[in-house]
Amino acid sequence: MNTDRFKNYQDNVKQLVLDFEAMQNCGGSRFYDVDQLETIIDFYLETADGEMLEKSVRYGEELFPASTEIRLRRVHLLCFKERYNEAYHLLQQLEQMEPDNTDVLYALGVIHSALDHPRKAIQYYHKAAADGYDLGAIYRNIADEYEKTEQREMARNYYRKALKINPDDEHSLYELANCYEDDGLSEKWIKYFSRFVADHPYSKVGWFCLGEAYLSVQLYEHAGDAYQYAIVIDETFLYAYLQLAECQLAENPEQFQGAVNTLHDALEFTDDKAYIYNRIGDIYRFSNEHNISTAEIYYRKATKEDPFYSEAWHNLAIAYSMQQSYESAIDAAKRAIKIDPESPLFLTTLALIYGDYGEYDEADKIFECAIPYYTDFEQGWLAYADYLTMLQRYDEAIEALNTGLADCDMVLEFNKRLVYCYFHTGERNLLYNAVRACLYCDKNGEAEMLKYCPELREDLQVMDIIIAHRQDSL
Repeated sequence: MNTDRFKNYQDNVKQLVLDFEAMQNCGGSRFYDVDQLETIIDFYLETADGEMLEKSVRYGEELFPASTEIRLRRVHLLCFKERYNEAYHLLQQLEQMEPDNTDVLYALGVIHSALDHPRKAIQYYHKAAADGYDLGAIYRNIADEYEKTEQREMARNYYRKALKINPDDEHSLYELANCYEDDGLSEKWIKYFSRFVADHPYSKVGWFCLGEAYLSVQLYEHAGDAYQYAIVIDETFLYAYLQLAECQLAENPEQFQGAVNTLHDALEFTDDKAYIYNRIGDIYRFSNEHNISTAEIYYRKATKEDPFYSEAWHNLAIAYSMQQSYESAIDAAKRAIKIDPESPLFLTTLALIYGDYGEYDEADKIFECAIPYYTDFEQGWLAYADYLTMLQRYDEAIEALNTGLADCDMVLEFNKRLVYCYFHTGERNLLYNAVRACLYCDKNGEAEMLKYCPELREDLQVMDIIIAHRQDSL
């Protein structure tokens, strides 16, 4: 018997549950009062033991078929099984019998929320709040429903009400911060959480949310201080370490060692060491020094910690490729693809590595496998076009770019490549159209296009189009 499941429960609860299980195992029966059965059922609900939850609810219904409390536990069981419509019909019956029962009204709010009926959920939560019981949870739930309907001002109002009652409500703290962020209300965000931590100086989540507020307006020193306060309160607060590292990187990218040290500190407090190693690898890889050999070491640490971490294998492949260790890069990329065979990013990376290695036939084969997954991956079309352009296969590159351009957001990136290809194929009318597309699709279109294809500066007809566009823009 695994007794760890009783770690957060009192001895009387443990004894009740063990007695019930012993009775079930021997096929016997005994009498429990309603309160005892509620305790047993709630234990199985809280520990997510579906099999014993079913048995305990059924036993309770046999002993007390008219008990509203036991029938409410049947509702919880149906919700546990995600059978929300059945739960709703049972609650409707209970509401007819006991229209003022707060537990029934609250449960109806929960069911309407699960059925994605936020307005009905709010209505029932307000009814359940009439007796003033557990208002903190009710206000939080009302706020959640307003957030679903993007009524964030109302959501903020109810999260603040919930926090007045229960300042330790971490869900409300995080969601309130999200509401401020989504509406771009950084000043109000900072003001609220500054007051909150002044009133509740030992709230690690309060300090963390204040750090997020400062980070949103690039006040890195203040943000770093807030994250460090959160860590002082709880040295195991992993997210505070991660955000402190991000803050340190944003404040001074050249002094990245501070962020690395922060993440090393975090290693002591997480089971997911692979994620931390992978993040440290990224820092070294993207640093101004481009310390790829050190990045490789950390990516390898990540894959050793978690051999099924596909992103780490992918990053390791890139690190090997940047050091021209192509065979190792190909092996690492294949490991990533074995874990996630439909990733357009992983397939594209492998194709590009083959291309860099001079294995063009293999690169073509992998691109052919990747293209069906490029529906929502514009970078794939761009990478494929760049590969084809490198090989001066301009007609194929044009076809790839036009296919990707049909439904994309990165319009300038596609068009400036089309300009380059049309310039080299000599298709003048198509070149002029692509030039105009670059000029009109983005305010930086001219600069980006000329940077990508500087030969255009010597093309009089193209420069005439650019000059005319400049005059029209005045």
